[in-house]
Amino acid sequence: MEMEMNLMKGYLSAYKLACEELASRDPEQICMNSNAAFGKESSSFRLTYLNREYKVDSRTGEVSLEGTREEVPNTTKVLLLHYLLNAQNKPLTGRLISFKELKSGAAIYYQTFHKRAITPLVKTFANNLEVFYKAASLLDGEVERYGHASITAKVLPMVPVTYVVWQGDEEIAASGTILFDESIESFLPAEDIVCAASFGVYALMAAAKSGGGRNQ
Repeated sequence: MEMEMNLMKGYLSAYKLACEELASRDPEQICMNSNAAFGKESSSFRLTYLNREYKVDSRTGEVSLEGTREEVPNTTKVLLLHYLLNAQNKPLTGRLISFKELKSGAAIYYQTFHKRAITPLVKTFANNLEVFYKAASLLDGEVERYGHASITAKVLPMVPVTYVVWQGDEEIAASGTILFDESIESFLPAEDIVCAASFGVYALMAAAKSGGGRNQ
């Protein structure tokens, strides 16, 4: 419980710092870098996160989910703001890499990445491929040709994430991997890449369970 409380305090602190930085940045440049849209009348960014539309106030950093009164968790707020703040004006390469191929932070965060993203992906979907594809369709995921089943979900406008699973049998355990466009570090630091990948898994799991609620 104490560890969870400290983690939540950490997210709140990170969110407050990101709000302050966002207010000092040029909205036009942020939009150019992140492929977000900006409404001058509301002074807010609009961007798609896991197939849902969010609004981010450039002055306060407040994040809201368009068309609903749902409260947006601090974890999501931090990811969206960090994306807006870190994104660089670079194109996707079309070349996929694994988490271990990241140039910075891979060794430090890999165990967390595996625990929070790959393990639940495999446990939930490796031997339930029909459900995997149905869940992906709710996120507007694109079917791929890797492993026994794979899809690419656009977690953020310039952050496509590819989820791959292999079915197990009596001799070989089920397994999976998560791949990123080679440009991923031009849009998010390693710690937030863990969040982007794991939140995508949780969204798939929620979609599989309820056919609806996917917010993180």
